[in-house]
Order: sequence, then C-alpha cells, then structure tokens
Amino acid sequence: AREKQEDYPAAVKAYERAADRYNDQKQVSADAIFKAAVAYNKQARTAEYDQNIAAQAVTTFTDFITLYPEDPRVPEALKLIKDMKSEQARGSFSVAQFYEKRFRWAGALIYYNEVLIKDPESKLASDARERIDALKRRIAGTAAP
Repeated sequence: AREKQEDYPAAVKAYERAADRYNDQKQVSADAIFKAAVAYNKQARTAEYDQNIAAQAVTTFTDFITLYPEDPRVPEALKLIKDMKSEQARGSFSVAQFYEKRFRWAGALIYYNEVLIKDPESKLASDARERIDALKRRIAGTAAP
C-alpha cells in the first residue's frame, strides 16, 4: 500500500520489518528483502537522483542475492544493480565535468575516478580514463618549475 502511494521510505521500513519478523520463512523473507530493494530503487529514481538511496538499494539487492542465490529474481536483481551503478557513474561523470570546466582539477580527478569504481567496463569509464590522463598531464605541466 505504501509503495502504491509512492511513500517509498515507509514501504522499505515495512518490508524490512517483514523480513526480520518472518526470517524463518524463506519465501516471505526473500519477497520482503527483494521488495525493500525495489522500493529503495524507486525512491532513488524519484525527483533528484539520490546516490545514498541508490547505494542502499544496491546493498539490499546484494543481500538478497547472497541470502537467496537460487531465487528466480536474482538475474533481475543483478540487472537493477548494474543499471544503478551505471546511473551513479553517469552522475559522477557529470560532477567531474562540472569541476573540470571550473578548473578544479583535483575535484574532477576524484569524480572521474568514482566513474571507474562504479562502472569500470562502461564507455563512460573509458572516457573518464582519458580525462584522468589529460588532467594528470595538465597538472604535471602547471606544477613544473
């Protein structure tokens, strides 16, 4: 009911309570943990993208996969994790570009590196590596006596 009202924080709490309360009932607990992760995911995608909530969704999906590796929803959970990490990487790339345009090289390097951590095999990661190399050359050139 909370999820239909788009009250995702309340939905997450309800699902987490159900997972705790019924942890001895495998299917009920698995459903509750999966639904909590989905609610976190929906919450992260509302309004402005909230990377903390997205990280919580990734953690909850990872818990679900660890606790219930045979559950048929594992492939869906893995895809959602990948999608969220890609979105987090995109956000980090945008922040890095913001810093770079303002000549804040150290800040740009930090966020380009975040792209490599969050989605290392993506096209964005390749672009981030190029920008990191260019910024390191630029920093080395300006630091020379």
